[in-house]
Amino acid sequence: MVGTNEPRAVSGTGPGAQPRWTVGSLLGVPLGAEPAPVPVPPPSHDLGRAAVLAAPVAATAPALVEEEGPWTIARGAVGGGDRQPAFRGDGVEALTYDNPFGQAIEQAWFDGKLVYAVDLGEVEVDPSQVKVAQEYQIVYDVALDARGKLASEPRRPPGQLNIYDSVPGMAQYSPIWQFNYVVVPGDYRPNTLRSEHDCLASGYPIHRSHVFEN
Repeated sequence: MVGTNEPRAVSGTGPGAQPRWTVGSLLGVPLGAEPAPVPVPPPSHDLGRAAVLAAPVAATAPALVEEEGPWTIARGAVGGGDRQPAFRGDGVEALTYDNPFGQAIEQAWFDGKLVYAVDLGEVEVDPSQVKVAQEYQIVYDVALDARGKLASEPRRPPGQLNIYDSVPGMAQYSPIWQFNYVVVPGDYRPNTLRSEHDCLASGYPIHRSHVFEN
């Protein structure tokens, strides 16, 4: 009967009558009938996939590390905290980064060395309340309004990278960058300036703005 958990079959009349399903059948087969065997897929020629499907689930739990440290992470596994040189011998940051979220990466100069950074966009901060680092952008011209914001996008020497005054680990470093616009002449050779010292010693006009980026 409807509402019971007991499947029930109703037989037809006459010889060879087959049992019929009822509304009370929760198993999907008539009472007394054998469920049909589950079909087995043919063997796969994809040995890699077959090996994965056949591999037993690991019984060991992941290693837990209670203390923070300068660890390296490889495919989710914590590695040793041995410090590696920050820069290669040619002055390029010795960075290994697989960029799992597909963020835009940019190159910049720091003290004549090449570093990498992620631009997370412009932010509004009060530099008297929030620690900021200094970033230098080389331009042919720049126009700032009364608030120190860009009145229009400046023209930049093609190929010139921006310049940072610091990197993580330095006292003056901050993830918030205040833009300083260094105005160079038309015959400037791109990437002649590669450090804060280069900019300050160049004699070119420098306009400190209220443009901040993270």
